[in-house]
Amino acid sequence: MELVKVLGVGVVGLIVASLLKKDKPELMLLAIIATGAMILVIILSSLSSAITAFADLVARSGLNDTLFGGMLKLVGVGYLTEYAASLATDAGSTSIASKIQLAGKVSIFLMGVPVLTTLVDLLGQLV
Repeated sequence: MELVKVLGVGVVGLIVASLLKKDKPELMLLAIIATGAMILVIILSSLSSAITAFADLVARSGLNDTLFGGMLKLVGVGYLTEYAASLATDAGSTSIASKIQLAGKVSIFLMGVPVLTTLVDLLGQLV
């Protein structure tokens, strides 16, 4: 990951949001969202090569790639939920942030059942 870029974008975004908070508080949330989006783009571009390498390892190992895809989706839901909840908190609505976190946890639980089933089946084949 290009940590220096992320830190730079984060610091600049923080400064812009702080300046907007004083003069135009209604634009502060937009600055926070834009900063977060830029950071996500940097992270995702760095992460794509790692995901590809991990997928190659899974393919070479002969493991079920459904399990890999499911686990990747679970991690993605967790990160997106945390991002959305942070935006709600930054906007001053901790109640909505809590509901977003609850929805994310329930989604992860529901999406995790097939992954767990696949994992148990895989372990059963090994024994």
